[in-house]
Amino acid sequence: MPQTIQSFITSRKARWERLETLVKALERGETRKLGASDLRDINRLYREATADLARLQAFSMEHPLPEELETYLNDLVGRAYGQIYRNPPPAWSSLWTFLRTTFPRTFRETWPWTLIALSVFGFGFAYGLGASLTDEAFIPLVVPPHLIQKVEGGEVWFDSILAIKPLASSMIMTNNITVSFLAFALGITFGLGTLYLMAFNGLMVGTLAGLCHAHGLSIPFWSFVLPHGVIELTAIFVAGAAGFLLATALLAPGDLPRKEALIHRARQAGRLTLGCVPLLVVAGIIEGFFSPAHVSPNLKFSTAVGLFVLLLSYLLLPGPTKAPSVSPRGSVP
Repeated sequence: MPQTIQSFITSRKARWERLETLVKALERGETRKLGASDLRDINRLYREATADLARLQAFSMEHPLPEELETYLNDLVGRAYGQIYRNPPPAWSSLWTFLRTTFPRTFRETWPWTLIALSVFGFGFAYGLGASLTDEAFIPLVVPPHLIQKVEGGEVWFDSILAIKPLASSMIMTNNITVSFLAFALGITFGLGTLYLMAFNGLMVGTLAGLCHAHGLSIPFWSFVLPHGVIELTAIFVAGAAGFLLATALLAPGDLPRKEALIHRARQAGRLTLGCVPLLVVAGIIEGFFSPAHVSPNLKFSTAVGLFVLLLSYLLLPGPTKAPSVSPRGSVP
């Protein structure tokens, strides 16, 4: 190989290797790990490599080049072109990535706020349960009269769901999703609205539990609530966490200006709230079709335990973070 060409290769080798490193990162889906300077570099290095390939092909008209060199550069330029000008990923792919990775990761990053929402709900539940068991006059303040009448007659109100399963399921989903978005949006009231929503939901469930216990309907009540409730209530707590995130940005922005803190928290809170939607869809299907079904309570309790374990595994166990290795397609001679 003529010395001129060898010197040219030596002078350009580092740039080609840098381009190959960036291309491999894009091929592994590690775009988020690349900074703005990296993205500028890949465009510049791609143009330079294209020009280098053209020069070497011109050289080859007079002096034959090693076949592996031209193959390497052709491959590198082609791969770089494919990454720079590729079509955006399909929406379904983005949705899958969000559900598989982004939402559970955001949950793990913000779990203290979910714990706060759970604690507020738990306080409301305990108060409602205690008050309903010690003071019958308290129950009508929380529970609608027709539900009280049903329970006092020895019946449960959710048997009627079986007759309209598809309609009931869709109504339940819509209502729960609305509550979740409301819990998130009320964070802008410095968290007071979210606090009230969490406490009132806990109060309602606790009062209903006490009412059913007083009339010997605890097993039908809990065998109905738990199969869908382990998912539904978890989603409500996560939505409450989203509202409390907004509140903390307003109340304690830290070192950031309040506006910037609110924008940052709103992004996290938005991811949490959107992630609740598929959970509530699943919970609505279970509540409409399985929870009120006339099957063994033990089967329902076992199902609830299984669903809760699956949900916790999904939310708490990190998925694979290391991208699969890509074998080198060539090395600079």
